[in-house]
Amino acid sequence: MGGLPGMLLTLAETGSQNLVVCGGHNLTHAMAAMRHFILRSDMGVGVKELRDGDAAAAFSDENIRVTPVHIYPTGYTVSAHEQGADESDAAAIRRMLLERAFGVHKAPEPTDRKKREPPQPQQKKGYYGQECKEAAIEQVLQKFEQQDEDRTKKRSLSPGHSPKRSSDVFLPLATPTPCALCYIVEGPEVPGKFDSQAARDLGLKPGPQFAQLVRGQTITTADGQTIRPEQCVGPARPSSLVIIIDCPSPAYIDSLTTAHQFVPFLEGTKTAGPQKDQLMMIVHSLGPGVAQDARYKKWAARFPAHVRHMVSAPEYVPDNNPFQRHLRIHAAMHAISPHTYILPQATDKAELPLHTFLDSKNLVAPKSMMMYDIEPEPKLDESMVTQLLTAEQMLAKVDDVTPPSPHPNDGDDLVVCPIGTGSSVPSTYRNVSSNIVSVKGFGGIVLDCGESTVSQLKRFLGFPRRNHANTRIQQSYTEFLKTLKLLYVSHMHADHHLGAIQLLHEWNQATQMMDPKPRLSVLAPARFWAWLEDFSGVQDLGLDRLDFISCSDIRLIDPTAKIPIKENQKYRTAVTKLKSDLGLVDILTCGVIHCPWAYGLSLTHYTGWKLVYSGDTRPCANLVTLGRAGDKPPTVLLHEATLPDYLHVDAVAKRHSTVSEAVAMALGMGAENLLLTHFSQRCLDLPRWTTANIEAVKVARYGYVASASTSVGSSVDDVEDSATELDVDDDDIDAGAGVDFGHVNDLETYGQDVAEQTDAPNAALNAVLGDLKIASAFDMSAYAPRDIKKYRYNTHRLKQVLHDEMKLFIAEESADTVEPSQLKKGKQKAKAKKGKDSA
Repeated sequence: MGGLPGMLLTLAETGSQNLVVCGGHNLTHAMAAMRHFILRSDMGVGVKELRDGDAAAAFSDENIRVTPVHIYPTGYTVSAHEQGADESDAAAIRRMLLERAFGVHKAPEPTDRKKREPPQPQQKKGYYGQECKEAAIEQVLQKFEQQDEDRTKKRSLSPGHSPKRSSDVFLPLATPTPCALCYIVEGPEVPGKFDSQAARDLGLKPGPQFAQLVRGQTITTADGQTIRPEQCVGPARPSSLVIIIDCPSPAYIDSLTTAHQFVPFLEGTKTAGPQKDQLMMIVHSLGPGVAQDARYKKWAARFPAHVRHMVSAPEYVPDNNPFQRHLRIHAAMHAISPHTYILPQATDKAELPLHTFLDSKNLVAPKSMMMYDIEPEPKLDESMVTQLLTAEQMLAKVDDVTPPSPHPNDGDDLVVCPIGTGSSVPSTYRNVSSNIVSVKGFGGIVLDCGESTVSQLKRFLGFPRRNHANTRIQQSYTEFLKTLKLLYVSHMHADHHLGAIQLLHEWNQATQMMDPKPRLSVLAPARFWAWLEDFSGVQDLGLDRLDFISCSDIRLIDPTAKIPIKENQKYRTAVTKLKSDLGLVDILTCGVIHCPWAYGLSLTHYTGWKLVYSGDTRPCANLVTLGRAGDKPPTVLLHEATLPDYLHVDAVAKRHSTVSEAVAMALGMGAENLLLTHFSQRCLDLPRWTTANIEAVKVARYGYVASASTSVGSSVDDVEDSATELDVDDDDIDAGAGVDFGHVNDLETYGQDVAEQTDAPNAALNAVLGDLKIASAFDMSAYAPRDIKKYRYNTHRLKQVLHDEMKLFIAEESADTVEPSQLKKGKQKAKAKKGKDSA
């Protein structure tokens, strides 16, 4: 599900307006449910549900016509509410909520050829309009939480009711449907070929008259002769056709193979007509077991012999990794520390040869970036397809590989695994926020779950078999799901939770046949549960087996004592169960400075470790208090470091932390280890911090947080977050997914800059840091405290890896090819040239 809202958010940032989203049953419901975290009222998104039995259930414009074919699993009875257009009161409420989230869709005028103006940035309201005074953050949070509770009680079901916010209205209940959609796709009619010689024979000359005839216009010559287009233009012909099959499992085969819409395309049927000659391609998107089912193979063989079959089935398509740049950098890091940087699972071999599907010469397995041209001549275009290396093949290209130690897990009671370490949007090198923790002997934890987290986890842990390159968590993805105990969402920004829907859906599927059926704790803002309740009408998430705990109900608000904000018996029972499930002696949250309902988290285990996770935040006294609460300082602080120090103004504008601010927060709470994450997608380099910037960080109640002598609850007059001292625009600084190399103007100057950096110890900085150990997180990696301790010894090699990757990136974007082995030669040539110039 993360793909659709993620795409809509991206399109909104580009200024796209008046879009139409087409899909099956409950699409309007799904999009209306997004109002909990998407508000793009200037976008104008319309929804067209292609419902079964609706004569108008098709999409067409001047370029394409798409006709849906509905299929169902065997034994399913289509209910009345799934048939025909939905004109109920419930549908009216859904459309109203959709318009409040995305605006009113307006079809563009056909004659309006003006360039579309991008929507104006929306003004932030509520929390974003408040001055960011550290001392007032708790009052602000409580105000918004109370408003949210009041709205929940007052939400209306009436379409005539006009509350101030779209979340004031309950989304009517919906029922998930197992319907799958297949499509018949047809292009526009292809005009006939213009016969220029025939036009000349009629006395016409090349120019405007030729163009008028091509456009289908009748012309009159100077001598009064009328010439019609058909005298010079051949007959038009229908466009070629493509069929797209989506068959999720063998249970759908009977419904698919008996669908009357496909009969005209089959050989040997009485109703077969000219359409079968137009059909050029069938895309078979098949779930496990479908392609090898005799019923399906027999049906597929009935299509005409000239039809090309693109077979996208797990048995026939290798599980290649298309993200080659990320794999290249990851393999180089794995060579430095194999137990920290885990090689993602992939293979270049299919389970079965393609000819076992059909006896045909027109079979093809899809590849990343493959295209199929329908007109003017049907053909397969592989000009953009590149060779995809496996992790092992990529690792073989690295010269200096560190052999793995034989016992990587000895003594590691706490291993934090960042799965996505980027901010805002996925990029070439970093996916958005997600982290997992495997608590030895108890189960798993997911800390935030951004878009594509499930895909990342499958490569990290292995699916369907275990990833043997992962020596830190020796479970497959499915095994991890079956032992998952906690999903935590820090706040409602999309890059922190869009992957949760898919995770919960697959958790439900993986565990629903277990005896007894396990339960899963979900700790999140109350708004997240409202989103899950709404979306459960589209997809079964197993809500009846989820134990929800609101972050506000276990929040630490007293600076000197652990006193949660509420005493709620329901949540106290759920928290007690969660502690038992994971062996925790304490679990607390705190409000942080980022957006409404944003929280930090602290987990303390009976074996002695303590993990604190910041979520997204500015430097925050509440988080320092949370880290200091209890008898033990944090074993690991997982803290966001979105921006480098020189972008401090941007950090204040978007309420994120710089690198040095994250270091100061670790010092303020006395953390033993700091793991930095959530980096801006504009930056690809090791984070850097300075003594001056660390010592300059101050928060309410503590003052300059890097001072270890500051006691809990000490008073600091008028200490405010720096956001109140700066006048900055609230621009979306992380909207672009590209890599910004800043001052890097060319390969040579950047190489000189890196060469001039020194790893010599800085006495003043070491004095400030004390015993604090710091590491920078990368996607699909694993860090025990001892890995964080070793990180400093690998920084020189990691820096060189990033340097080489930057040069390769620039060269490739310039349509050049440079291998790592060539980089050294390039440096030597540059040095020789520099020596000659000096001489």
